[in-house]
Formats: sequence, structure tokens, C-alpha cells
Amino acid sequence: MSKKIKLGDGLTEIKGGIGPDWANVPVYGATVDGLAPAKEPPGKSPHKYKPVTPGTIFYNPMRILIGSVAFVSDDDAPGMTSPDYVVFRGNEGCIDSLWFYYWLRSPLGHECILSLARGAVRERMLFNRLAEAEVSLPDFDIQQDFANKLRTAQFEINSIKSAIDLQLRDIRSLPHRIVAASFGAE
Repeated sequence: MSKKIKLGDGLTEIKGGIGPDWANVPVYGATVDGLAPAKEPPGKSPHKYKPVTPGTIFYNPMRILIGSVAFVSDDDAPGMTSPDYVVFRGNEGCIDSLWFYYWLRSPLGHECILSLARGAVRERMLFNRLAEAEVSLPDFDIQQDFANKLRTAQFEINSIKSAIDLQLRDIRSLPHRIVAASFGAE
């Protein structure tokens, strides 16, 4: 079953800066591939960077239309992101953050973003505009079930990637082992 809600009733924006602990955490950015290390170190006011912890979604409001949205998973270290980014999380019992992250990146989310983005030269979407959107969402338990299935699938994908990386290292070292064997060394 689904219900129509105003996103501002199901999401909470994180506005405050990280404060003096900024030097001890990684700096993240949002790309079309999701979470990534920031390309540049913090600017003049690193204490104003916003904290991002597991369960946090964030995006660059000037690049939202190309899909620059990130999610901090339970496997990621807590960090911080630019104070220019929009940072938020789902409210317990209303919106599951992982489910919403994938919804936001889906065709439905993209359509919603297109309808909300504003700007004369370059379109952008700040949180207040996202919060005004009325959308139909499945019940919270259905969102959680979907999110749990995603976590399981991601664990399996990570295991497969690790196995492939190990095999690739073996394959890449093969020429060196062949040369070493030709000299009688192994």
C-alpha cells in the first residue's frame, strides 16, 4: 500500500557544521556513481562542512540533474561534505534512507527533481524545494524490506568484486612469475 506525503514530513535536513572535529574525518563528495572521496581538501572554513554519517543522503544542488547524489552506508566511515551540499536523512517510521536514495536516483526521482529544480542559468534544487514535493511512497515496512534486500545484494556484489580483484592480481603478476621462472627463481 502507498500513501501520498509531503517529503518535508518524512525527511530531516542536516544543516549544522561538523565543528572542531573536522580534521579527523574523511571528506566526501557526491558523483553520478554515488559516494566518492572529495576531489579537494576543505576550504577556509572546514568546521562549517556538514557531517555525513551512515544513513545520510546528500547531493550537490547544482549537479542534482545529472545524478550527483550520495548515500553513506553502514560500511562507510562517518565523514563530512561541503557546506554547499544538501544533506538529509529519512525520518524513522516514515522514509527509509537507503530506499529513498535509490528512489531519488530512479526515473521517478529524476522526474520529481526535474519538476522541482529552479534557476535562471543553471538549475538547482535546495532542500526547501525538495521538502515541498508531494509523492506517493510505499509503507515504511515495504521500504525497509527493499532496503534489506539491497544490503544483502550489495554484500554479495562486494564479495564477488573481492574475488575478481584477487584473480586479477594473480593474472597481472603472471608475466613477472614467468620471467622469474625462466631464470630459475620463483
